[in-house]
Amino acid sequence: MESIGERLRNAREAKKLSLKDVARETNIPSRYVEALEDEEFERFPGETYVIGFLRSYVDYLKLDSDEFIQAYKGYKIGESTTPIAELTRPTRSPVMINLSTLMGKYKNYLYIGAIAFSVLIVIIVFSSMYSSGVRISDSDTLDQIKSESTRKKSYIGNYTKLMLRNDVGYAIVSKNEGVFFSVDQRDAMFILRDIKERNSVELEISPGNVKEIIVKDQPRLVTIKGCPREVEFTLKAVADNSANIKVRLGKRIDGVEVAPADADQKNVGVAASRVIARDEKNLNIILEAEFSQKSFIEVYLDGMMKRRGMIREGVKERWQATSHVQVRIGNAGGVKIKINGKDYNWGGPGTVANKIITWKKDHADPNVYHIVVKDW
Repeated sequence: MESIGERLRNAREAKKLSLKDVARETNIPSRYVEALEDEEFERFPGETYVIGFLRSYVDYLKLDSDEFIQAYKGYKIGESTTPIAELTRPTRSPVMINLSTLMGKYKNYLYIGAIAFSVLIVIIVFSSMYSSGVRISDSDTLDQIKSESTRKKSYIGNYTKLMLRNDVGYAIVSKNEGVFFSVDQRDAMFILRDIKERNSVELEISPGNVKEIIVKDQPRLVTIKGCPREVEFTLKAVADNSANIKVRLGKRIDGVEVAPADADQKNVGVAASRVIARDEKNLNIILEAEFSQKSFIEVYLDGMMKRRGMIREGVKERWQATSHVQVRIGNAGGVKIKINGKDYNWGGPGTVANKIITWKKDHADPNVYHIVVKDW
């Protein structure tokens, strides 16, 4: 018999559809369409996403989705090391039956206790969330927001960069995780603050520190402070602690100026490296540091701390990231820096350098990307 992945692939190829065609028509990221066909279910962030994406894909192919879901569940049982007799054995022992009887007798008291415990947990979580001291004001730049959130992770657990393709992008984001993206050379960010009853989420959008409720499959247009275009947010799928958010750039807003394409290079005075790539997943930022003098350094790769401390003279280090690198050097004159093979000079002896290195898509050619280095 054909496996789940083989049936999906054969049905797609019979209709002469590519993976990109399916991704575009179903709003399922192409990497997850490929994962379904390869039966690499561990690539999904959770079981909810596997079943939801599988059902959407099968419905799109006009096949029996219930049959595929049952086949997937059977596959999961087959993958288990537990014997099938053990998996299907009744789980209610005499002890559990007696316990269930007692719970039914005193269920009112148990409900009251559970409510009181839940209220206590909410108070503790709320207090810890807002005791971190991190606040986002209208005057904060996005680099300041990201720097502050990195130091105090209890408020923003992590942040990632979303690259929009043809003005559209999808982000799978966890609660209290931030996602930043570019709106015609202007930075913007949203943070998933809350998930409400599996059909809506609360986003905190910056600049402007505005909170919006996004209901599943109901696009919501938002005007972000300082951004030259409207931004549409759509909730596509939701799990216990994460959500799949679609971001789409809308029409231009009158009266808001668009930054020139080479504004970053003019402001920083650093030429950008040029790379041709058809997919941002193929991009890499390679940072090389050669220490001619002892110096302090702090390095973040794609938002995660990789190195922090003093490095002695004569040491050579090499790091690699996909979307962005943040680096702080205490003695810039004592460190030779290369980014993707190009030399950079960030100051003389004793100079403190704080830089963020990221990609920017060329507006004239969507397959061309430039490395941009800015202060942070």
